[in-house]
Amino acid sequence: MSRFARRRHGFVLAEAILAGTLLLLVVQVAWWATAAQSLVATRVVAGARMLDETRLVHQVLSTEIRHAEAGRDWAVEGGDLSLRAFRGIGYTCRTQPADGWGVAVTGYRLADSDKDSVLVLSADGGWRPSALVRRSRGAGLDCQQIAGFSTEVWILDPPPSRPVAALYFERGAYRLASDALRYRRGLGGWQPLTGTGIAADSSVFLATGQRGLEARMVWEDPSPMHPSFSWKIWTRR
Repeated sequence: MSRFARRRHGFVLAEAILAGTLLLLVVQVAWWATAAQSLVATRVVAGARMLDETRLVHQVLSTEIRHAEAGRDWAVEGGDLSLRAFRGIGYTCRTQPADGWGVAVTGYRLADSDKDSVLVLSADGGWRPSALVRRSRGAGLDCQQIAGFSTEVWILDPPPSRPVAALYFERGAYRLASDALRYRRGLGGWQPLTGTGIAADSSVFLATGQRGLEARMVWEDPSPMHPSFSWKIWTRR
């Protein structure tokens, strides 16, 4: 019995060592799997963010220069995209007030005399810039009944001559710098529109032909996807 007890005790000790070894192996495998899953998840999240913000940059730039004229409304200067950032459009009303210009207006936002100017299309086919001095509601004017448009009276300097339509805009610039796409209104500071991670030294704006803009973006974030993107945008004017 004593010999059997000693043998049994040896079996229990061996079983405990084996169980401990297996438990340690299971923990190591689970830790490795968790670490691998975390790495994959991090890369997937980084890749998704990179694609989302690349789409954002493409959408912003396409919207800003789609109706602009290269050389007159936008240009690449010192690596920055300087432009008239159009925010809305107006059409002349059939009846006009005693003072100012009656227009039916719509846009991404309302016109703002503190920061906007107006590019006026005259009956002779020419476009001429004017400062927006003041705007007010144009109740009682006979304007086109177009969904989404409101009637306003604009005071411009200089006053327009035989105006037909207008685009209102703010002066701005875009820059691929400081790890992000940044926008500056007028002479203000550069405000980020994306998160960080853009390789500013490798990302550029280039004028292409007479009406095209090429954007090249390179991301610094590690990702299983190709971190470099390039596309061209063609203006309509």
